[in-house]
Amino acid sequence: MTADSRDERARDVAHPHDTRAGPGDAGATDRPVQLPETPEIRRTGRRAVLLFVGLVVAAIVIIAIFNGAVTG
Repeated sequence: MTADSRDERARDVAHPHDTRAGPGDAGATDRPVQLPETPEIRRTGRRAVLLFVGLVVAAIVIIAIFNGAVTG
């Protein structure tokens, strides 16, 4: 990608980005704007939390089994 095509793409309105201006950037807003949440995004987040909780419970069970084997 050449420098000219990068500049052209940076100004291309057809390819918006989900980025926000940082502190000191021209056009920065005072408050951050939350991106819209779709039901699919919420479902994915719930699945990730359930997976994490399941892994934590599995780790606790495995640790308890190993502790029982060492002690008994």
